[in-house]
Amino acid sequence: MPSTGSNLHIEMSRQTQQNLLFSLFITALGMMINIFNTVADRIALSLGRAASDAGLFISIYALGSLTSLVLSSSLADHVGKRRVIIGATTILTAGFAIMFVSHAFLPIAIGLFLFGVGFGPAEGMASAVLSDENPEQASKWVNIAHSGFGLGAILGPMFAIAVVQLSGSHHQVFLYSGIIAAVFVFFIALTAKHPQITKEVKGHSPFSMFEVLKDRRMAVLALMMFLYLGYESVAATYTKLLFIASGESETMGAFMISLFWGSMIVARLIGASLTGKEVISIRVFAAIAVTGILIMVIAPVTWLRVVGVVLYGFGCGPTWPMLVVLATQLFPERSGSAIGMMMISTMGGITVFPSLIGTLPGNLTATFLLTATLAALVMLLSFKAGHDKKQEPA
Repeated sequence: MPSTGSNLHIEMSRQTQQNLLFSLFITALGMMINIFNTVADRIALSLGRAASDAGLFISIYALGSLTSLVLSSSLADHVGKRRVIIGATTILTAGFAIMFVSHAFLPIAIGLFLFGVGFGPAEGMASAVLSDENPEQASKWVNIAHSGFGLGAILGPMFAIAVVQLSGSHHQVFLYSGIIAAVFVFFIALTAKHPQITKEVKGHSPFSMFEVLKDRRMAVLALMMFLYLGYESVAATYTKLLFIASGESETMGAFMISLFWGSMIVARLIGASLTGKEVISIRVFAAIAVTGILIMVIAPVTWLRVVGVVLYGFGCGPTWPMLVVLATQLFPERSGSAIGMMMISTMGGITVFPSLIGTLPGNLTATFLLTATLAALVMLLSFKAGHDKKQEPA
């Protein structure tokens, strides 16, 4: 009996250790992606391009994530999630190293692509590890970790601007980001208990996740996720640019990114109490986002634009987790495929929309009017999702 108690104590200590490690890791990922979002316009300017070309660089990063997600989801089933995380974060670190030393378009694009290749699987599998470690409290720990992601998203822009002001160059932020990533690779590898590598099941394809789209309800949810990422993905970089174009300082613009994420965190905490009301909640929050975006565009004074940012972030808040919940409820026996499909839709939206509605228009007013249109489309599709839910077989 004493040995059993000792083993239980050791196991509980390891569980706590892993929970804290991966929660901090997801927090660091939130910080890293928003450090990049904050300096994306500076990357464009340093290459002699317009600041609005920041969307092109966001799309390159997202394309990297998109290409790695399908393969990594299948690979994790055979080699273990932690091995995938270690490999992905190592690739992410290499991407940061390339961006730190590069001053030309092609190597920077390669570095951004590698950053994306590593980031997508690292974020997704870290959440999956927390779920595995806490089978009876998965929702609690995943929510805690993603609140950390939001905190990292608030701290990231502030850190990026501080580094740029002290060093006079945006390249330094990639050095520090790479060091942080390397530290997490070390600690995850040090504490990992890897499962035995298994052989791939014959006839199994990583593309089998796309079979869930045969269900019309899932197709609607995937489309909503794709469109949602359209109006969330441009928020950080283009909100900053909007305030700078209005005569505010770069520091003020970076603070608006943090305010946007702070509003999202509050909305997500509220969304956690709206279980069973996901569809109507998405509808209401999308309407709030539309309102906030339009206020930002037409407001004649700074304080009113700040109100718009708060409403914009608040309206984005719980939409992503609620869409994921709805997808997994449709396929409780294939939740991995459902989440995988929603991640593909996520990265698809991040790949397409920053360039499509950010870079191509070359006009901030046009960008935000298109952003409001995407939020309105999500609101309209929620009526379809709600109707389909009522038609579910008993």
